[in-house]
Amino acid sequence: MQDDLLLLPKRVQLHGSVEICRSFSYKLNTGQYESRDFFCSQKATCGAEDAEATSNLVYEFCKREVLRSVREYLAELNDQRSKPAAVAASGRR
Repeated sequence: MQDDLLLLPKRVQLHGSVEICRSFSYKLNTGQYESRDFFCSQKATCGAEDAEATSNLVYEFCKREVLRSVREYLAELNDQRSKPAAVAASGRR
């Protein structure tokens, strides 16, 4: 394993370009022994010299997309939970 890490930069330089694949996942506990899973995976191709920066950008993209989906889900969940209360309150008039 350690030897593979030493050889990796030579392999990357030989090819001139690399494909970066990054992902991000999030498990949201919704209570009552239920959970929701959110996942994003993205690929990008770049020059070997840009691999680290591209990897960071792709990771941040995946993270941003997943967290945006989590926020949207939570907003929908809150709307659903507040509607029965609003209907019940309007029936008390």
